[in-house]
Amino acid sequence: MNNISRALTKNISQAFQLASEKLGTAEDITDLPQEYKELELRVDALRTTHENLLKITRIHTNSSYDYPGQIQETVKELSRSVGDQLKIFTQSPAEREAESREAETSAPPQPKTYHHALARTCAQGAELLGTEDPFGAALIKYAAVQERIGEHRIKMDSEITQKFVQPFNVTLNTSIQFAMRARKNVNSTRLALDSAKRRYKSTRGERSEATRLEVEQAEDQFVSAVEEATKLMKAALETPEPLRNLAELVAAQLAFYKEAHETLAQLAPEIDEMQVTQEALYRNSRND
Repeated sequence: MNNISRALTKNISQAFQLASEKLGTAEDITDLPQEYKELELRVDALRTTHENLLKITRIHTNSSYDYPGQIQETVKELSRSVGDQLKIFTQSPAEREAESREAETSAPPQPKTYHHALARTCAQGAELLGTEDPFGAALIKYAAVQERIGEHRIKMDSEITQKFVQPFNVTLNTSIQFAMRARKNVNSTRLALDSAKRRYKSTRGERSEATRLEVEQAEDQFVSAVEEATKLMKAALETPEPLRNLAELVAAQLAFYKEAHETLAQLAPEIDEMQVTQEALYRNSRND
């Protein structure tokens, strides 16, 4: 029997073995070590966790993930930062128009995040109301703060993308994927072993010695495949990389929320004072 015929016979035999197992008619299925089966469950859990976390955290690769979809900002609105809006209050109408046209054609678009959109909307409100109006004055302060928070948010997104999403994806596609491929090889060699055993049982005469040698060879390949898969599964489970990546995710979030808290904490007393002053003026005007 030539090599092609032998390979074809083995493939047919393995396919028959697999079909028999699925139908529940196969006998003497080679069992896997208990340690191996436990490692399989743990690697499956690790892979699922990686996939699910990446589904969520991949949003950080696109900074506009929290941009309000219901708003329709124009090119003009997207071309001006809050700093540009502040300059408007000191310009003449002609200067405003000239700078607005220039910004539309030359300035890069502003980031499309929730915080930046809120900042631009507040700045536009301040422009409409005027900074002499207490509400307008408060809005321009709040706009500047939201723009700063938006910049910190973009920085957080970049940190999470570089230090969590990318390395987490690498782990999923390397060590975990290597372990999964090794497990497929174990399944393939196990099928080959069981089909060789089945052929040996049904072989008589001079072919029995050849099929016995096939069983021994298949056993060696199966044992080697189990050892390799066990080693790779342990490597995937023992690497400190996932926990290191999680620590980086926490650090990036902590830095953002700390900056946001500090920025808002500085603004809050000013807004409170402006509100109290306006309340007092309002009451006095009502009493006059």
